[in-house]
Amino acid sequence: MNIHPIDPHNRRDVNRFIDFPHQLYRDNPYWVPEIRSSARLVFDQKRHPFYRHSKAQFFLAQNQNEVVGRIAVLHNRNYSAHYKQEVGFFYNFDLINNQEVAKALLDAAVNWARQQGITSILGPRGFLRSQGFGLLVEGFDQIPAVGIPYNFPYYQTLLENYGFAKEADILSGYMVRSDELPVKVFAAADRVAERGNFKVLQFKRKRDLKPWIPMVDLVYREAFLKNPNYYPTTPDEFALMAQNIYQIADPRLIKIITRDDKIAGFILGYPNINRALQKIRGRLWPFGWIALLRAMRDTRHVDLNGLGLLSEYQGRGANLMLYAEVERSLRAVQAEHADMVQIDERNFNSFS
Repeated sequence: MNIHPIDPHNRRDVNRFIDFPHQLYRDNPYWVPEIRSSARLVFDQKRHPFYRHSKAQFFLAQNQNEVVGRIAVLHNRNYSAHYKQEVGFFYNFDLINNQEVAKALLDAAVNWARQQGITSILGPRGFLRSQGFGLLVEGFDQIPAVGIPYNFPYYQTLLENYGFAKEADILSGYMVRSDELPVKVFAAADRVAERGNFKVLQFKRKRDLKPWIPMVDLVYREAFLKNPNYYPTTPDEFALMAQNIYQIADPRLIKIITRDDKIAGFILGYPNINRALQKIRGRLWPFGWIALLRAMRDTRHVDLNGLGLLSEYQGRGANLMLYAEVERSLRAVQAEHADMVQIDERNFNSFS
């Protein structure tokens, strides 16, 4: 077996890296492929905003020319600067169930990280703050939310045998159509609205969202500043994240709460298009985009991956409005299932 560093300019190398999980998970009904153009973008050091401040390296594990594993290792200098310690990330960690392969891949990642002056490694964690992070340790019989990683159960054993330990639990939950908030929550939320201090902005067209996007970024930064593992993104990174979400956004699932015409909080939801991504195997062309458009229109599966409220408004009634609007949004699209994802167990405000 050998470890092969990927040349990002070598199309064959890049294709082998992208294609490997398609082979590994070919018989798994829950794994969801990434859109291939997005998977390819992380190799483009001129176009991807991550490389304007940071570095990454990709490795393949090969056994007699057969790919048996892959890994990416990242030095996000902005994250390190924010926490004043040199931290690396590993990502795209996929492999057969073999401890020797795991050790070889992780050794390569650790050695590269040491050369960058990195003193600790977290993962899996990707190139953008909006990308799903963490290792799946429960819920292997569920299709994930859009952008949230899926992996085989044996990954945990391979990582722990190497020496990795849990930093924190990243929680997800779900609601079904029969789950309803108590009537008194809606009554209390309505009383808050009647006072006129807080207002809920609703959207009918996607283009109506655009003027609010920069302001949502500012609120996101402040609302999540004290959350574990938060770090600020650059304007170019936020633009890419916003573009990715905007492409699949349903304006009925996005709400903004204002106070005195300033954003106090927001709800960010979007249709779960993962079944369509499985069918098209991550390929938009020539006809994959049609399947995605149909899924965005027809799915009754919704993801909620952004609820934020500025700290000064928490506990002042805006929380109630936020919860009530979540349920109203789900009813508006006739959702049968909604996933709430990526909640750090240390973020106690999410449970209040």
